[in-house]
Amino acid sequence: MMARQAGDGPGRGGTGTRGLSWLAVAGLILLTLAGAALTLGAFANLSPGAPLWLRTLGSVEALLSGSLGLGDVPGFSRAVGLTVLTSVLAALIALARPR
Repeated sequence: MMARQAGDGPGRGGTGTRGLSWLAVAGLILLTLAGAALTLGAFANLSPGAPLWLRTLGSVEALLSGSLGLGDVPGFSRAVGLTVLTSVLAALIALARPR
């Protein structure tokens, strides 16, 4: 009878599970980067002297917030909320990363 290796127990997933985990991490990375860009835009909308490309990101953020029903929320509160959401997504990347 052959001895089992330590990594081949019934609780360990195969390469398919590991690949799916990396796919989830890649999706979380993309969501975090999008959230970071929208957060920058939200803060740029608060300043009239911000560069045009940052204010454009802020306009995209305002459109998305309006479509989600958050158009009545003040800009600073939306920006802080996006900062917290982006931070949580970044923390989830560290937790979801396959080991």
